[in-house]
Amino acid sequence: MSIRAALISFIMKQTIKRQFDSLDDVATFREQMAGAGALGASTPSDVAVVPVELKGVACEWVTRGDTDQNQVLVYFHGGGYVFGSPESHRELAWRLAELTGIRVLMVDYRLAPEHPFPAAIDDATACYRGLLDEGFEARNIAFGGDSAGGGLAAAALLNLKNLGLPQPRCAVLLSPWVDLTQSGESIQVNQDAEAILTPKALQTMANKYLGDLDPAAPLASPLFGELSGLPPMLIHVGSTEILRNDAERFHNKINLAGGESELTVWKKMPHVFQVFASRIPEGKTAIVELADFLKTKLA
Repeated sequence: MSIRAALISFIMKQTIKRQFDSLDDVATFREQMAGAGALGASTPSDVAVVPVELKGVACEWVTRGDTDQNQVLVYFHGGGYVFGSPESHRELAWRLAELTGIRVLMVDYRLAPEHPFPAAIDDATACYRGLLDEGFEARNIAFGGDSAGGGLAAAALLNLKNLGLPQPRCAVLLSPWVDLTQSGESIQVNQDAEAILTPKALQTMANKYLGDLDPAAPLASPLFGELSGLPPMLIHVGSTEILRNDAERFHNKINLAGGESELTVWKKMPHVFQVFASRIPEGKTAIVELADFLKTKLA
């Protein structure tokens, strides 16, 4: 673990983690998380960010350098289904675009509690339909997402299967939240070591997203879905995250269902450390691995 990663983790434990435990007021919490953007980097002037709407869903194209106009990474940002935006994950988007030569479509899906389940899945599915309608081929599309966005990407893949739509070529999931029942052992075992999330925060966000609905429903918790027939995946997670077991169990279930999943467990890395690539060297290394996977699968 680099000194920079240790420092960032310490700062987040003293600030963001405490804020997560008091997120009942979503509006205030969103303001606090927006202020945490100072931990990231400003967007370089040569990064192109173009707003677009697909099937009524707000999105943005992010590119840097030469890109293949026929290939796209559809990316769903994290934020517990209650906060976050394409802007908060723009650095990750342009770094992936630069390394892969693929355009990145950041999806600004609707958030809870104003727009509870299944609004986010409806938006994700609508965006995919929009790309197909515009002539993009499924074999030239990849899905990506982190935390709740990783869970959303996985849930969207299950929904596409249910609807009989072709699967994207591959997917990359960063610390995916795929079990909203909070049954993973690491939620308790790693709660002190975890740099950002808390069990209480996960439960609060799940309640705001689902209301009284069953958290074990497959489109809410993809871990409990029928996982055969999904595209190849690369999953990243930190060893001390409370969501470590979510990633590990999802990875194992995909392989047991006859699918293809690769898992990298990053020692002591904080939750979705890839978004801090400008400050954490391990973040850059992880993004290179993600980019290599995407380029190989979309070749």
